[in-house]
Order: sequence, then structure tokens, then C-alpha cells
Amino acid sequence: MPLNFTLISILNVAFVCMFFSHSAIAAKDQVLIQKIAYSDIGHEDYYFTHLISLALSKTEHQYGKASLVEQSYRNIDKRLRSELHARNIDVIWSPTNEELETEFLPIKISLLKELGNYRLLLIRPEMQPEFSKVKTLNDLRQFKGGMSSQWTDAAIMEANGLPLVKAVGFSKLFKMLAAKRFDYFSRGLYQIQTEVNRYPELQLVIEKDLMLHYPNHVYFFVHKDNKALAERLTAGLELAMKDGSFDTLYNSIPRYRWGLEELNQHRRRVIYLDRTAKDVR
Repeated sequence: MPLNFTLISILNVAFVCMFFSHSAIAAKDQVLIQKIAYSDIGHEDYYFTHLISLALSKTEHQYGKASLVEQSYRNIDKRLRSELHARNIDVIWSPTNEELETEFLPIKISLLKELGNYRLLLIRPEMQPEFSKVKTLNDLRQFKGGMSSQWTDAAIMEANGLPLVKAVGFSKLFKMLAAKRFDYFSRGLYQIQTEVNRYPELQLVIEKDLMLHYPNHVYFFVHKDNKALAERLTAGLELAMKDGSFDTLYNSIPRYRWGLEELNQHRRRVIYLDRTAKDVR
């Protein structure tokens, strides 16, 4: 989602509507999300905002019409979690973990399907010969990765003995990689194809031989007391999966199609990380 909140991150979307359950009990009129450029299909959050819209449209007959409304909040993981706690926003999406599922109400539908489980590496081009020698997890431990200190992925990688240089933020990690502060930047298979071209002046490339794997489901999360919204999104997503519109949206994202093609080529060495591992450093 790099939520972890997926940033790329977590998005808050607001929609104005009245929610009605089968017993005709109304929920709040307005739901808020962070303001982003979600009209750009290359943007990290395009898919998630359009998926929310799709789920809402599928349930209009039961809950009434709804429209998305933007709110201005800084796109920082901990800030967005705080705003969700305060009910200043109503939905976030992120790779799940135990802490999130305790704090909030998860909608346990894997939004990225299998793409969320795989990661590729951004590197400096001169490092490719060194990474081509990597055959095992232990080999990869000889290199330093870069990661946001707020992302779930950082804890997983460190628990598997992978040394990391951590920072707060996202864009600075690309510059730190180019400046040789670390050797690689692990990015989601669903993210990396557009990100590699985001900073052409840095001359970063996608590593050619490796792929990381660990279970990594991205869910929508709402406030624990907002069961009406959870029920509506769940119902809408299930209807979209049943009628094929979920897959139509999913497959319309160019970088998702690229990721699926890359995955189906089976040409990379897959290094498996244990999501339940204790720190082995």
C-alpha cells in the first residue's frame, strides 16, 4: 500500500451520504479522506479511492447515494491513524498487522490480491553485478536496505535479519539510495514500475534477478465504532467481486498489469521472508 500505510500511502476519502442498515438506522452523513491527486491513474492511491467509489456505488440501493469529499491532512501514517481515532477521517488503507487490527475495524478483503505479497528492489545500476550473486536470504543480509521507520515492512525485514537504514518519509529514501546511504530500496511489485521513473535524475533501476515474498494483505480500516461504514464497504466489495467490476478496476491499472506480467514470467529468484519471525540479528 509504501501504508505501510501504504502511501503510498494511506488515503482518507470523504463521502457525503446517509447510511441505512436493514433496520433503517442512519449513520453519519459525511466520511473524510486525505486530499490527493487520485484522478491520475499512475498515482498510488488512484486504485484505492476508485475502489471505495465502486463499493459505494454497488450499495446505493441499500444505503443511498454517496460522493467522495476531500479533506486536507498531511500524508503521514501516524497522523492519519490519529485522525481516524478522532473520527476526523473515516477510512484508511494499509498493509495489515496485529496493531492495526486491534486499533481499528479491518475489512478483511485483500485489496491487492497476490501483488501485495511480492517486492522488487530499486538499486543503483552499478550494483547489479553484486545483486546477481545473491542466491539466499543470508546472501541478501550482506547488503543494507532502506525503509521508512513507520512501515510494517521495516519490522518484517529486520525480524528476518536484514539490516536497514530507516528514515521518516518517502521521497527522501530515493535520494538516500542514490547518495549510497544504503544499497537497495524494497518496493511493492504493484508500485515499482512507476516509481523507478519518478526521479530520472537519480538514475535508479529495478534489480533484474530477485524478488522478495512474504504475506502482506492490504485492507481498508475504519473506526471500531463505525460498523455501518464497515458493513457497507464489505457488501460493496463483495458485490464488485461477484459481478467482475472489482477485477475490471484492478486490471485497468497499468502498473498492476506490469506486476502480474513480471510475476507470471517466473524468471526471478524468490527469497522468502518469514512474517512471523523474531529478530534474528
